[in-house]
Amino acid sequence: MSPPSLPEVPSRATPPPPGWRDRLLALFGRRGWRGFTRLQSWLKPPSARREVRFSTRYGSEFYLVPGDGVDRHVIQEGFYESEVLEAMRPHLGPGAVLWVVGANFGLHAVTAKRLHPAARVVAFEPSPTTAARVLENAALNASPVELHAYALADTEGALPFFANASGNPGMSTLHPVSSFHYDERFVVATQRADHVIDRGFAPAPTALIVDAEGAEEAVLRGFGRHLAAPTLRAVVFEADNDFLITRTPASLHALISSAGFSLRHLDRREHTAHNLSNFAAFRT
Repeated sequence: MSPPSLPEVPSRATPPPPGWRDRLLALFGRRGWRGFTRLQSWLKPPSARREVRFSTRYGSEFYLVPGDGVDRHVIQEGFYESEVLEAMRPHLGPGAVLWVVGANFGLHAVTAKRLHPAARVVAFEPSPTTAARVLENAALNASPVELHAYALADTEGALPFFANASGNPGMSTLHPVSSFHYDERFVVATQRADHVIDRGFAPAPTALIVDAEGAEEAVLRGFGRHLAAPTLRAVVFEADNDFLITRTPASLHALISSAGFSLRHLDRREHTAHNLSNFAAFRT
C-alpha cells in the first residue's frame, strides 16, 4: 500500500493580482511601520481569512500569517533563509529533482519551482494544516510541486508529531524540545526515503533540503545507499552553529562525510540567527 500522499499541484493560469487590502498591508509590513496589527484588524474582519498575500524578493507569492515566526521574516525582509535557496539554485537545471523535507508552507519548494520550472520539486510535510498551505501557495504561483503528506525518518510506521497551530509552526517536529511549548500532539505516518525511492513513490533527488527540526540525521539515515548516489549532488541541512568545528553529533558528520560530501557553513542573509545554522554538503 502506498503512503498517504497528494497528487502534483496542477499548473493553472496566472492568478489575479492581490486586492488593495493585501497591497496596503504588504506595504505596512515590509516598511515595518507601526500600527500594522490595528490596520489588519480594521481591514480583515473576523470572518475574513487571517493570512495576507505577500510577494518575496524572488517574485513568488504566499498567503502569510503576520504573527508567525517565518512568515514575519518573509514580510519584513523579503524571504527567510535565502542562503538555502541560493545554495540549491546551481543544481536546479533541467532534469533536476529537488526534495524539500519539512516544507512548512512551501517557501523554498514553491519559490524553487517558480524560478526553475524545468526542475521537479517534491515536498514532504506531515502536518495536515501546513500541507494544505503548500498546496494553496503552489497554486497561487502556478508552480506545480508534488506533495507527500507524511514524515521522513529512519523507520517506517507511525510516530507522534508535535506541532504548533500558530506562533511558530515551523518548529513542529518528531523530536520535541523539552523547553518548547507545542499546541498539538498527533500521530503521523513515517517512511524511509530509500523505501519512497525504491517503491517508485518519488524519484531520487539530485538536490535535497532537510529542515526537520532535530530529525535531520534520522531523515538522512533513511536514505540508505541513496545518500551516496553520485546523482545526489547537494544537500542542505540544519545543525548546531559549531557543527564544523566540534563535528557534533559525530554520527551525523560521519554519515555525510562517508557519503562523499564536503561540508561548508552557509552564512545567513536575513536577520534569522539563532543556535542553529544551515550547512551545505556538495559532492566532491
